[in-house]
Amino acid sequence: MHFYLPPGNATLFRQLCAIWLIIWAIVPVLANKPNVINFYHTDYHAANKNWSIAQDHQGIMYFGNDDGLLEFDGIRWHLYRPPADKLVRSVSVAPDGMIFTGGYEEFGYWQRDINGELTYHSLSGGFKDTFHNDEIWKIWTSDSLTLFQSFGNVYFYDRKTVWKTNPNNNILFLLKVRDEYWAQAMGGALYRLSNQQEFEEIPGSKTFSDTEIRVILPFGRQDYLIGTSTRGIFIYDGVSFRPWDVDFSQQVLSFELNNGIPGRNGHYYFGTILNGLFEVDASGNIVNQWSADNLMQNSTVLSLCEDQSGNIWVGLDRGITFIQYSQGMDYYIDAKGKTGAVYSAALHDGQFYLGTNQGLLVASQDKWGNPDIFQQLKLIDGTQGQVWDLKVVDGQLFCGHNKGLKLVGKEQILEDIEGITTGVYKIQTINYIGNDYLFLGTYTNAQVMKRENGKWRTVHNADLAEIQEPITNIERDHMGNIWLEHARKGVYRCTFSEDMSHLNYVHFYRSRDPGRLRLFKIGERVVFSGNDSIFVYNDNTDQIEFHEGLNRLFNGIKGLKNIITVAPNRFWAMTSNSIYNIQFDGQTSKIDQSYDVNSQNLSLVNDYENIVRLNDTLNLVCLDRGFMLYHGSKAMRRNILASPRLRTITVTGHTGKKTYLDPAFDHYKLNFKQNTLSFDFFSGDVLSQNLFFQTWLEGVDAGWSAPARIHESLFERLPQGDYVFRVRTCNSLNEYSQPATFYFSILPPWYLTPVAYMAYFFIFVLLAVIVWNLWLRRLRNQHLLKIRMREEQRLRRLNDELLQEIDDKNAELLIQTTFIIQKNELIARVKKEIAGFYYGLSGSRAFKPLYEKIMMLLDKNMDMDEDWKIFLIQFEQKHIDFFKSIKAEYTDLTPHDLKLCACLKLNLSSKDIASLMNISLRGVENSRYRLRRKLKLSPTQNLTEFFMRF
Repeated sequence: MHFYLPPGNATLFRQLCAIWLIIWAIVPVLANKPNVINFYHTDYHAANKNWSIAQDHQGIMYFGNDDGLLEFDGIRWHLYRPPADKLVRSVSVAPDGMIFTGGYEEFGYWQRDINGELTYHSLSGGFKDTFHNDEIWKIWTSDSLTLFQSFGNVYFYDRKTVWKTNPNNNILFLLKVRDEYWAQAMGGALYRLSNQQEFEEIPGSKTFSDTEIRVILPFGRQDYLIGTSTRGIFIYDGVSFRPWDVDFSQQVLSFELNNGIPGRNGHYYFGTILNGLFEVDASGNIVNQWSADNLMQNSTVLSLCEDQSGNIWVGLDRGITFIQYSQGMDYYIDAKGKTGAVYSAALHDGQFYLGTNQGLLVASQDKWGNPDIFQQLKLIDGTQGQVWDLKVVDGQLFCGHNKGLKLVGKEQILEDIEGITTGVYKIQTINYIGNDYLFLGTYTNAQVMKRENGKWRTVHNADLAEIQEPITNIERDHMGNIWLEHARKGVYRCTFSEDMSHLNYVHFYRSRDPGRLRLFKIGERVVFSGNDSIFVYNDNTDQIEFHEGLNRLFNGIKGLKNIITVAPNRFWAMTSNSIYNIQFDGQTSKIDQSYDVNSQNLSLVNDYENIVRLNDTLNLVCLDRGFMLYHGSKAMRRNILASPRLRTITVTGHTGKKTYLDPAFDHYKLNFKQNTLSFDFFSGDVLSQNLFFQTWLEGVDAGWSAPARIHESLFERLPQGDYVFRVRTCNSLNEYSQPATFYFSILPPWYLTPVAYMAYFFIFVLLAVIVWNLWLRRLRNQHLLKIRMREEQRLRRLNDELLQEIDDKNAELLIQTTFIIQKNELIARVKKEIAGFYYGLSGSRAFKPLYEKIMMLLDKNMDMDEDWKIFLIQFEQKHIDFFKSIKAEYTDLTPHDLKLCACLKLNLSSKDIASLMNISLRGVENSRYRLRRKLKLSPTQNLTEFFMRF
């Protein structure tokens, strides 16, 4: 909150301060308590010290680190090292996106290449002689001018040239307030830089020569806050300096002020050397204070920056801290873990009670606005142990404790309730048949209490006592059934007698699927959850059944752990790591707000997630080391999610070579070998708004991917075609940003281009012609083959006829030869017989004529020449040119030899040869011998085999 104070009007100022103090005392809970997230050097992989912080228009954060320039886009950290690995002492981002850094003997700027990497360009090369053993401590940028400040000089850069101005004295820090530049001479007065780039002394500022001015901030319309390191804070109205007479200004005297910035919320943030960071309102009241004693990892604040979402970044001597403001939610985190896990809470008689696993804590309700709330909480003696539930009933505070049920009276005096001897999980007030009862879910069973004569007493119910099961929740439905939730198994449905003395009916319902069946209430309706589904009781079937409408309501909320009704049409839904504030009118629902607790480095109490309704506007979220306060009265401002940006688009070819595309180009057409693309994207709101990314490559994906905290998508070996890559941010409320898009095409390979298709056409025609000709040739060949086959068949038939004729000739020759041989043998035998008979008669003269006539007749029939003529005729018919060929090779063969050759050709035996040639066997052997000599054959060579080749 800003108060605009005219110069010199101190009375009005004091009145405004008084009004603010009254408001602060009345509604301290309206002060927003942000969440604190620490980043250690092991998270960002650089040095501990972070000297400066800046943010560009895209939301990317930059840190001047001992190791170089540190970049953070909400998901990924990246370190850029300047030349010679020099540290980066100061960093600033110009409106045009140029990033300026300065350090030891070096200053310059960074520009982002098409590959997304920052490249450094030095500007200090022309000042090596004067810029020696000096450092750039501050950088301020505008549209056209950048100022680099060292202790000895101020350097100016107008995007073309660099020049400097030399103050009369060394200056401490160049500070920018509104559109002016101020600087204090070391050990001297305060100066303002004029338009002529000269330092003009501020009248009366020499009063600060004994201290250092570290902070100059706007105050009101025209005034200034002057923060010193050791003398506190002053107000300068353009004429004089006067102390800022507030508590914080007095407290700052005990520690060294180092830096400060104004916040969009009207508050101021002051960083110190030893006591961390203070958030101070315009009246000087300390709203929040962070240090190593509570939430920050270090108490030395080196740099401060407010990002575009109103969150605060703190550069520390050891690490980085992110202070995140959540709409409608205050964070009270017990960094030292003294209070333990929070299970319940209550407001009663102006006191704030907190039930934890260490006991019941209490603090005055007006202490909520204090930064050290956990220092104010005190443990109530006698409550050490586990506090499960707190409930205000008829103006009395009941405490469900692991040692029984306790009544917390005035001055926190405890009273044990008689008859409750076991731990109490749940305290529930239920109206049953016109009477109010107190139902207790305990470690062993459910118990009922009724108020009599101002005292709560246990109602004896033997039937209920027989249900010896741990009961964690109790609800009454619209039909009068009392439902009891077992700690692990299922639920009981019970109906009681009018006086609660006995059970009329009880039935146990178990989850059909493995898992726990939980009992909740939405409005006036009892519902059940199990395995990410919602069920209701159907009294017609006496079954717990799946409910279509309620499951649509909780669509997208997985792992439901608890439902807490805070109003007839509003309730909280809780998972193990998220909470959802939902409006529900019985038909339609709307998630108003959600918080991803895990992403904020916090966690709910495992398996006992709970939100407590403190009053009509305050709800307390129980955490394992603290709590969150939700202010239902605060107007919910819906954030419009900014579209993400494409940082780099990398194309990888088949050889592994990488090229980079310009995301701003309208449409890329890529070679078919460049078909692996990687998209690197970011959004400056990812961390501050707990956003996720979804991607969709049209042409490959069926739709949007699942939300994920990623910064890159890779698509490998894409086929040819047209593609559209889309990326958008989303949150857990199912809200989406406008997508960032990139169009590209993968061209077909050369063999699928139109020219290739034309070539394929001509080749096809050529092949068709060739195939046609080959087909015709084949048909001709088949025709010729048929003709040849017919001719072969004819020739084969003729050959068979010739062979048959040869066989017939052979048979005739054999018959003829056999006949001649047999005839000659017969004649020879007859002659022998006749000769034997004739000479047996001693040559009788009477038979001699007859004998001679018979012998002549026999000799005539044994005419060898005639037989040989017939034989040779038959032989020549079979073995054509046999004699001609053998006579041509062996010219000295006689007719007798040729006859013997013919007999050997026919493979006749020596006996048959002798008979055929009318010679003796001895003569045959002699003839063989003589023939072998003429043919010059070796003794081992067979004559018959020899003649087979002729």
